[in-house]
Amino acid sequence: MANQYSVEIHRYISEKIAAAEKNKVRAQKQENQPSERYYAGQLLELTKIREYMAARIDLKTQKYY
Repeated sequence: MANQYSVEIHRYISEKIAAAEKNKVRAQKQENQPSERYYAGQLLELTKIREYMAARIDLKTQKYY
């Protein structure tokens, strides 16, 4: 069974990714390029963290995104 702490970290990262995607879309609509680049960078970092954790932590019994 997956470690509950690890599952919560994945859930937190997924929530942050969803918020960053929402903010990036808002920045695109407002044509705010600095904010759009900021959220694109944040998405890249969060996605890499999630990939790293998924590759190294066994969560086969838990769907986390």
